[in-house]
Amino acid sequence: MGRGLALVPEERRKEGIFIEEPIAMNLAVSADNSFSRWSLFGHRQAWRWAEEVIARLGVRATGPGQTLRRLSGGNQQKVAIGKWLRGDANVLIFDEPTKGVDVKAKTDLFMLIDGLAREGKGVIYASGEFAELVGLCDRICVLWDGRIVAEIPGAEAREETLLYYSTGGAAA
Repeated sequence: MGRGLALVPEERRKEGIFIEEPIAMNLAVSADNSFSRWSLFGHRQAWRWAEEVIARLGVRATGPGQTLRRLSGGNQQKVAIGKWLRGDANVLIFDEPTKGVDVKAKTDLFMLIDGLAREGKGVIYASGEFAELVGLCDRICVLWDGRIVAEIPGAEAREETLLYYSTGGAAA
């Protein structure tokens, strides 16, 4: 985060969130230094911030005190993303952000990520779901064997082309 980068990891339950902790704590832990865990003011401020994020991202929860374990995968992912909204991240890296979420939550996440890009945030979106990439990205870089083997404008991208390059340029 010190360089303006934020990561939303593929394994959110292991690396992106504290599953047994409340939403407010999860959002405050990475946001910035404005929340002090020892002061009442910091707690209140974190609680208000959590209420704002819950409303902005459409997190379906009883409130900031609800633990993440009790949320759906899509709502957990919204919290994992939400914790970076307060800080100074200029580039957000999403690694398989729709893994383990339902169709409705995927749509919500796509709208959220698109909104972040429209706000001027840089978005790096890593996914093996070619349909997601084609529908969401302005530019797609295809990796194979640790190298970029193709760079395709989003408007020209097709799933078949991505499959071709992602398998080393060999017919599947």
